[in-house]
Amino acid sequence: MKKILITDYNQFNEVILNFEKSLANIKEVFSNENKNFEKINETSIWTGKTQKVIYNKYKLLANNYEPIEESIQIYIDFLKNTLQEYKDNEDYLNKNLELNDENMNVNS
Repeated sequence: MKKILITDYNQFNEVILNFEKSLANIKEVFSNENKNFEKINETSIWTGKTQKVIYNKYKLLANNYEPIEESIQIYIDFLKNTLQEYKDNEDYLNKNLELNDENMNVNS
């Protein structure tokens, strides 16, 4: 298994921010799609059996919107948590190194 090393917290955070922006865009697209379908649903221009079949199919597909959004949010939360744990771990290791250095330095 390949090891993942986080060497630049700012770059890692940029990746997280990009995911957050993408999620916002996805939510907006889904919302607009819902609004558009509701606007044209059973209007005088678009009505009949085909309209009902297409609309019902859309509603089935739209049921996936929320789970998609939730999945992306879970991934974002995972990345944020991972970054924070790396930072905390690095801080802990640095403190231990400093403490051990002080304890082992015979010249002090």
